[in-house]
Amino acid sequence: MAGKVGCTMHILYQRLATLINGEDPDTTEYHIASVMTENIDHIVEYSIGETAKLCNVSKSTISKFVRSLGFEDYTDFKWAAMGEQKKEIYTRDGSTINITDFICQNGVNTYIDVLTRDIWHLFEAADFRKIDALVRDIHEYKRIAAFGEVYSETAALNLQYKMSLYRKFVYTTIDDMKQTQYIRNADKDTLLVIFSNTGRYISMYTRLEGCPRKKCFDETKAKVILITSNWEMAGDKRVDDCLFLEYSDKVQNHPILYQLLIEQIALRYQQIYGFPQETIEKNK
Repeated sequence: MAGKVGCTMHILYQRLATLINGEDPDTTEYHIASVMTENIDHIVEYSIGETAKLCNVSKSTISKFVRSLGFEDYTDFKWAAMGEQKKEIYTRDGSTINITDFICQNGVNTYIDVLTRDIWHLFEAADFRKIDALVRDIHEYKRIAAFGEVYSETAALNLQYKMSLYRKFVYTTIDDMKQTQYIRNADKDTLLVIFSNTGRYISMYTRLEGCPRKKCFDETKAKVILITSNWEMAGDKRVDDCLFLEYSDKVQNHPILYQLLIEQIALRYQQIYGFPQETIEKNK
């Protein structure tokens, strides 16, 4: 299922949204990020002075702000803004399209047929040996983290919530810079669960200009489990094991299938280790 995928550059919107989600509404950083988000289609046309005027702050404040977002300077920041003008497309090759475009082209009923087949395949063809191995790792490891980008990060968040029901804390963050730092510094007592449909999360910063090579997985000491549809990643030395997610060649259904796979993981965890409250009652 692997294929060539072009790089996208939607890191700016993601970082602005991350900042807005984490800041108090009365802070200067929140105000600047909100104004930039509202005017993101026009930022590329503005000089640093014009952007400062738009945000009602000084040029030095804007300069400091864009560096805090991880950009070298205002020029680097504007390059990222240019990428925001392009439509987000996640596809392995020319034969697959995203869910919204497929429904627009083929209608809801056709899409439901495709999704139904994918869901049946997920439950019938699941590799329960690997699911059980991941469940054992989640149970045994002292520290667990789950990461992804955009749709894949929502899966990481869902895994965090699901495992909290079993009193297992899974660290995650939508801040890509914090993700990289965590991966780089993770020790041998850490389990990393990576959600990446194409597997590119392991090897490159797909949302930065030129898609520079990612080195943090070369440096980490953690055990890395990759959940992906790219079978070629099975031979990647930076990955300890892969849990493969298969879906239709027509539609990119992985955001939905991720959630159902997590339900399978939670189900097996409960079947093997029980539910915390049930264990407490048995020990009374």
